Amino acid sequence: MQTDLALTHLPNPEQRLNAMFQAFDGLMLVLDNNGMILDYKAGNGPQLYILTQKKSFAKFQDFVPADVWQKYKNALHELRNGSKVVLFEYMLEVLKDKFWYESRLVPFADNQNIMFVRDITKYKKSSHDELTLAYDKAIESWSQALYLRDQETEDHTRRVTDMALSLAFRLGLSETDFVHIKRGSILHDVGKVAIPDNILFKTSSLTDEEWVIMRRHPLIAAEILGPIHYLAPALPIPRSHHEKWDGSGYPDGLAGESIPLFARIFAFADVYDALTSDRPYRRAWSRTEAIAYIVEQSGVHFDPSITPTFIRMISES
Repeated sequence: MQTDLALTHLPNPEQRLNAMFQAFDGLMLVLDNNGMILDYKAGNGPQLYILTQKKSFAKFQDFVPADVWQKYKNALHELRNGSKVVLFEYMLEVLKDKFWYESRLVPFADNQNIMFVRDITKYKKSSHDELTLAYDKAIESWSQALYLRDQETEDHTRRVTDMALSLAFRLGLSETDFVHIKRGSILHDVGKVAIPDNILFKTSSLTDEEWVIMRRHPLIAAEILGPIHYLAPALPIPRSHHEKWDGSGYPDGLAGESIPLFARIFAFADVYDALTSDRPYRRAWSRTEAIAYIVEQSGVHFDPSITPTFIRMISES
């Protein structure tokens, strides 16, 4: 009876929308699944609100260029496929000035979606070097939260980052890819900040119940890092580095090339380093033993097309 009574006091969609209107001090659009603008709040947000003063518009597409409308449709498609929030960026010319915006689209109720719009022009106008430095400083700060709990994690992260970058170089990936692989590698285990100490530092085998908790860390990482738009290309490593080629991994049970390439690359470095490092429950394996395991697991755990390159790299090091 208490549960039923509590449910009767939950706010209805209109009350929730009014609360968001009051809380969000920026541009907020309420749209249906066809992009029709049902309501909006300008607040003190980006200059984009000037466009919404035109009473002639009916849809989001009526006051944005075709490429922005396409980004919106792509975001809407992701929501329909189960995403809880989708971010996209675009540039608009407003009153002869150019502005950059970030839109965050989230599902609401009754086939409606809410789009929160943020002006990111000042960040886009910053120099590339300034932005890169700021991003890397932030990543270092986040990773310290985990390092403070476990010094070995810091050493492991440094080694697997170097190894993943070396493998990516041998595979002919671009310098841009190197940036995302480095960031994803540094943050690959950040989700473990939410794993209890008695599980994270257990010196014996985990129970089935403890493994359920431990295997949540990729999803926790995705929750922590997902809202940060510049980390989107790096996110496949924290989320998918425990997936396996045959589909038996976690958290999503991906298989084959459905596993993001960065995660497939990183898996070699992560497993090899784990095997060749001392653990509370076993001694480190030799290089020969670890290489034999990688070969054995090619096509099971690892991408068989990458295995020969990784084995050559390790053998030559």
